[in-house]
Amino acid sequence: MKFNRIQPNPRFAEFQQILAAHPEWLKPWSGTFFRFQTIDFPAAKDVLSGEGARVRGGRWNQPGLATVYGSTTDTTALEECKANDRYYGVETKGPRLLVAIEGQLGGMLDLTSAGIRRTLGVTLKEMAAEDWCKLMNSGKESASQALGRAAVGNSASGLLVRSAAVPLGINVAVFPHVHRDDRMKVVEGEKLVRLGVRLRA
Repeated sequence: MKFNRIQPNPRFAEFQQILAAHPEWLKPWSGTFFRFQTIDFPAAKDVLSGEGARVRGGRWNQPGLATVYGSTTDTTALEECKANDRYYGVETKGPRLLVAIEGQLGGMLDLTSAGIRRTLGVTLKEMAAEDWCKLMNSGKESASQALGRAAVGNSASGLLVRSAAVPLGINVAVFPHVHRDDRMKVVEGEKLVRLGVRLRA
């Protein structure tokens, strides 16, 4: 995986080293998470591809790294969607889909753990305040993106992280191509296929 277009964050090597020293931090996680998304690509395979984040980048990934984002509650997913609109100063009036995803993931890094964050030398406040999008657009890797990249380098399936939009809310960021045994399934995904047919008629 190459990340040539963006200047690496100076903390990447430190994150990489710390995570390599703590393989026990990567633990199995099973659960349901939710995401709101446009209806442009409604099929389940598109929902689970992480392609949008791969192309545009995200808080926990540089462009080039496929990542599926969601939240552990539907209300947090909605607030995350609205926070994104507020950041760009837009009001989305087009239809959105609420999609539930069931995941069985073998090695999640739980950054909601205060102990793990202390060892990594990061805080909730700095992670929430970091304008990763502005940094990325100026050609620099954010600390959160560096942490995500270091997690991938240490074979993490993904991250559990605090929401920057909802106090105590939890977000999920999954790297879908890291572990062959990881499983994600869109709940009632067959209905999305039918929706896609109608949308394209």
